[in-house]
Amino acid sequence: MASPNQTIDKTIKNTKTVLDANNIPKVDIDFMNNTHFEELELVEKLGKQILDYQTLSETGNPENTQASEQAISRLLNNWLEHTIAHFERENKLMQDTGFPAYPVHASEHEIALEKLKNLISTWEKNKDIVQLADYVFTFWPDWFNTHVNTMDMMTAKFAVMNGFDPHGTPDQ
Repeated sequence: MASPNQTIDKTIKNTKTVLDANNIPKVDIDFMNNTHFEELELVEKLGKQILDYQTLSETGNPENTQASEQAISRLLNNWLEHTIAHFERENKLMQDTGFPAYPVHASEHEIALEKLKNLISTWEKNKDIVQLADYVFTFWPDWFNTHVNTMDMMTAKFAVMNGFDPHGTPDQ
């Protein structure tokens, strides 16, 4: 369990959002953009709950802190479920369209998913709010922006150039 004296970095505490939705690049396929915005909404809720948790732990109300921990755990599990579905849809799109960089892109998905699973496991064991906040407010936004700007951008361009309907889904 995290020490009550552990505090989130002041720059994170003063952050209002995890990642500005207006700064997420749009790719050429609607379902991918929709999925990215859904994920951002989930992570924004988590970020708000992390900051609320920090405030509650500073005031020393254990009942509220425990309820906040449970809320964080629920949000983390929702994020994991969404991320699994997100990556499965993108992987299917890459396979269906014969995307040449599929192994590299899918590998990034596997690594990101493993990091998220490890983060959740560590949170459940230690309730380390500092580590969680660092991941949510620092690591994930950087990774997400880079991934969308590179891997997802190229995947979507390739898929559309090879006949995939930009308004369709891999299931169609």
